[in-house]
Amino acid sequence: MPDLIHKTMAMKKRLPDRSGQTLRMRRYNNLQTATVPLGPSGVTPPPQTLSALDIDAKVEWYGSYVLITDQVTLINEDPVLNEAASLLAQSLRETEDSLTRNMLQATAGFINCTGGTDADNPTEMTYNDIQGVIRSLVTANAKRITETIEGENKYGTGPVRQAFFAMSHSNLIPNIENVANFIPVAQYPSQMNILQAEWGSVSNVRFLVSSLGSISTGASALGADVYNTFISGQESYACIDLDGASASFIYRPLGYGDDPLLQRQTAGFKFAEAQRILNDAWIINLRSTLSL
Repeated sequence: MPDLIHKTMAMKKRLPDRSGQTLRMRRYNNLQTATVPLGPSGVTPPPQTLSALDIDAKVEWYGSYVLITDQVTLINEDPVLNEAASLLAQSLRETEDSLTRNMLQATAGFINCTGGTDADNPTEMTYNDIQGVIRSLVTANAKRITETIEGENKYGTGPVRQAFFAMSHSNLIPNIENVANFIPVAQYPSQMNILQAEWGSVSNVRFLVSSLGSISTGASALGADVYNTFISGQESYACIDLDGASASFIYRPLGYGDDPLLQRQTAGFKFAEAQRILNDAWIINLRSTLSL
């Protein structure tokens, strides 16, 4: 089972049932600073105007099922229905992860890596490329997701900074490890609160990798595959569930419906969900190719 990483950094929101199919979220814009002295004249300065951005997310339905005949369950030694339930659960979670990945790939703003040496556009990932994303996120006031892991008196370890999280394809592992100042997970001074898919950190970014990471096939200037690494701050995107329609397992036994000979049973899953970027400045897709 692959690691599922793309919902890990998402805000979890809920749409109440019987309230339509769209959740409207509102973000108020910051007010200007008041740097001009009022002075002794008693003149009232002009007021500021509140402004806000409405962000809509439309919930869609997803589902799948398997059909198992009575002969399959009677002939096979394996507990077929139990195995089907396990595989359906995996398919459900992979579906959720893939939907979030596809949304990020389609809508997140991107920066192409340019610091590499492979003469393509984008190039392979480098330290300077990652620093460029960090600078953009910090300038946009994106908040880091994790606190500092302080250094300890342990051989071969080093402190890990406050960090944003990056979600990458596992094919990028050699490139990530070749980036200057990379710290593998094994060299963190503490192994507490490390995620299953975490591979290591570079500067203020901690990397998650998965075989379900995002790839844009043949999208580079030279026709190579482009790997999308989503680097996120806090509250940059959300996954929205509809109350009463969260993930459910549905089983229909032999004889259910139009089955006069008790030949067919089905098992499946169904859920309703939406995915949406909440602040485009707080998540950036760092696009790169594999090094030659």
